[in-house]
Parts: sequence; C-alpha cells; structure tokens
Amino acid sequence: MKLAESHVFRAAVASFWNYSSRVVGLGWTALLIARLGIADYGQYAMAVAAAAIVNAAIDNAFYVRSLRIDQDRYERERCARVLFGSVVAIAGIACFLEWYIAGFAIIVAAGELMFNTFKSQYLRVSRPDIAMRFDAVRQLVSIGLAAGAIVFFDANLHEATWLYVVPYLLIWLVCLRYVPGRKPAVPGGVREISLLSTEAFAAAVYAQGDLLVLGAIGGDRIAGYYSVALVTALAISMIGQNFANTYIEALREAKGHRSSAPPVAHIIRAALVTGAAMAAIGIGILIWGGANEVGIIALIMSLWVFARTINHIFIVILFLQHADALRVRATVVSAVVKMAFVVPAVHLMGAYGAAISCVVCELALLAWYRHVIFGANDEPSQEESLKP
Repeated sequence: MKLAESHVFRAAVASFWNYSSRVVGLGWTALLIARLGIADYGQYAMAVAAAAIVNAAIDNAFYVRSLRIDQDRYERERCARVLFGSVVAIAGIACFLEWYIAGFAIIVAAGELMFNTFKSQYLRVSRPDIAMRFDAVRQLVSIGLAAGAIVFFDANLHEATWLYVVPYLLIWLVCLRYVPGRKPAVPGGVREISLLSTEAFAAAVYAQGDLLVLGAIGGDRIAGYYSVALVTALAISMIGQNFANTYIEALREAKGHRSSAPPVAHIIRAALVTGAAMAAIGIGILIWGGANEVGIIALIMSLWVFARTINHIFIVILFLQHADALRVRATVVSAVVKMAFVVPAVHLMGAYGAAISCVVCELALLAWYRHVIFGANDEPSQEESLKP
C-alpha cells in the first residue's frame, strides 16, 4: 500500500494540519486576551460559537449530500451552494454594521460555507489531509492579518475581525468558477433538507450552546475562560472525524456497511489517545499555575474528548448509511436535554457545571450511537432512515 493511501497516514496528516491551525488559534486567543482583555475575547468567542450554529443550519444539507451523491448532481448542488452562500454573506455584512456578534457570526458562517464548498472535492475522494491543509492556511492568513492589525496598529476588536474575514473573499472568488455552465440544484427534497438542517442546527446548539448560556449567565469573562478549554477539546476530538473521513469513499461504495468502516479497536485506540492528550493539557495548566479554572475544566472535558472522538466516527458512518432521521432524533433530544441540564448546572457550579453537562450528554449520545450501529444485525437503509 502506498503511504498516501494509508488511512492512518492521511488521518495523521489531516490532524497535523488541524492541530497546527489550532496552535496558531491558541496564540490568537492569548493575543486577544492580552491586548484586548478577556471580555472582548468573550464577545469574539460567543460570535464564533454563534457562527458555528448558523453555518450548521445553512450548510449541512449541502455538506452531507456532497459526500454521498454522484458527480453530476454534486456539481449542480455545488453551484447552488455558492449562490446561496453569496446571499448569506451580503446579509452578514449588513448586520455587522449594527450588531457585532450577529454580523460577524453570519459572515463567518457564509465564509465557512464557501470554504466547505471548495474543500468538498477533496473529501469526496477521502483526502481530508489535503482539505485540512487548506484549512490551516486560511486560519494562518486570517489570524496573521487580524493579529498584525492589533499589534502594529492598535486595532480594536471590530477592526481586527474585519481583517480576519478577508481570506473568505478570496475563497468566494475561487468558488465563483463552480457556477457558470451548471444548473443549480437544491440539496435534496424538502424532507431531506429539513432533516439535515435540523440535525446540524441541533448539533451546533448541542456543541456550542453551553458557551452561549454561560456567557449570558456568567458574563464575558467566564465565557472566555470556558471557551479556551472548549476550543482545545473540540480541536483534539477532531482526529476522530479526520480518521473517519479517510473511509468515506469506501463507505459510499459499500452504502455505509459496517465492514467498510474503521475497525472498532482502531476507534477505541484513537479515543484513548485524544482523551489522554486533553487530560495532559489540563494537568499541565494546573502545574503551570495561574489558570486553575481552565485546567480543571480541561480535566473534566478529557472524558468528553474521549466520547466525542468516537462519536465523530460514528456520525460519518451514519451519514453514509443515509440514517438521517435517526441522527436527527438523537441530536435534537441530546440538545434539548443538554440545554435543560446546563442552565441549572451553570447557576450552581458555573463553568464546571457546563463542562459536566457536556460529559454526561456526550456519553449518553455515544451509548445510543453504539447501539444503533452495532446493536442491530443490519444497518438502517435509506428508506428506513426517512421514516418519521
């Protein structure tokens, strides 16, 4: 087997690029806190969390279908994706002039939609290593522009984030070439779009909603501390998705059959490594001193990272099984339960309560996905997945 064809190698390279960009992101976080203060960083973090929620709602139908449809249909839906993203970006620019968090969130959501459109050509052929390389470059350029403005020109948060989104303009120009000569097509029927969009919105609320709740109840400063640990946990757990993405082509050809998915032993091994890495970071922060709250949150979240790594892999398998309705039910229920749990938990224990809520709900979701994929004799078919 050629090295570039190895699932482990491609996942490792993708994770390298992912973590490289996250390291740069952590430096960006430190700069924002040092130069602009934890409150401004808290605003930025909440805007980024809101962007993830918006992007999930508007892009997931395109994203999921881009992995499992034929080439002709893919090109038509890619054309529509670019046109739709352009409209969303214009709306975001208009909002940004009046409301920072809402405007920045919509602009970034539209920019990520465009970027996902560009990267989809590589994910379709199971090359997350190439996709994540582009992702790292975009992150580096965005942060370089914004950080340079803060360091050398004393830019404020609004001015710096205008520069942060400049690379998305270049991505949009590149994506315009996907439009001419193609007839735009919506990503599936109304039911499929509703299922995929609802799932993604609920998943984003599930993943980022606790930060927004914490910011609303505890304030920008507490949200800033919690965001440092949450962003780190999300970055580490992404190795699960990168690993699963190296199996997309095989899973698509096998219609999601378990035999074409990553071996269970490999899944568990990946989760143990990522969970241990997050725990090591938490211990390191506590030993270093000065940010004990972040260190304790990181230790709690190491259990979340273990479970989330596995869930990333399970979700990709379910994507390729067309088990849309099943995923929607699981995600919506998880999001509702988590939000119901996180509000009183934050009131009682602050950021620690938010972290504990994350862990409990993620472990419950892991148990459900495992039951669905490995607890039945047959995977759900496309027809079954669309039943209410």
